[in-house]
Amino acid sequence: MQDRSKEQVAAFYEEHQKRGKYDYLYGDAARKDLLVRLIGLGKTILEIGCRAGNLTQHYMTGNQVTGLDVDRQALGLFEQRLGLKGHWVDVDAEPLPFAPDVFDVVVFSEVMEHVRFPQRVLAEIARVLKPDGRLVGSVPNSFRLRNRLRFLFGRPFETDPSHLRSYSHELLRKELSTHFDRVEIHPVSGHLLGGGRTGIPVYPWLPYRVRTLFALDLVFFGMPSSP
Repeated sequence: MQDRSKEQVAAFYEEHQKRGKYDYLYGDAARKDLLVRLIGLGKTILEIGCRAGNLTQHYMTGNQVTGLDVDRQALGLFEQRLGLKGHWVDVDAEPLPFAPDVFDVVVFSEVMEHVRFPQRVLAEIARVLKPDGRLVGSVPNSFRLRNRLRFLFGRPFETDPSHLRSYSHELLRKELSTHFDRVEIHPVSGHLLGGGRTGIPVYPWLPYRVRTLFALDLVFFGMPSSP
């Protein structure tokens, strides 16, 4: 989709999401709980890639939230379900339709791996954030041990076919640090052994390196770099 139009991008994600992912929350409770805690209360928030509001519904109370997505069907559900304002925008091709320094928080969860030009998008996020604002988001932990073992045995990574990028915690920190200071990365979700209710989860008190090897997701936080 090198010469893709906004309509083509929208159609791609609308078709992709017909597979039952409108209500999918990757990384489930552990990721959601940490994101909500980092977002906080009493904030003016922009959520990029809001989908149908599956994450938004957990933090919208006590906050002023605006959604943004390229998928018009998901955006329609977001507005219908939550009664919030949504904007139809392709962040890879369009600037964010907001003045500088207007948001306390930009939520960017499970989106960056889909973006062709992450540095361009991160620069726009830094522009619309207040000087003391924060970026809060997440990406899949693509280089977790399970995927590394799959690679060694000649098998592809477990990933979504719509992902354009793969992030380790090192690559993610490097990407974010261009426009953001005080970058924090928290490996969350997943299991050390097994899965479901009987598995041994990735506990937050485990050593960082252990969590990066097994966690499904990397939750991140950053503040705009000083001019």
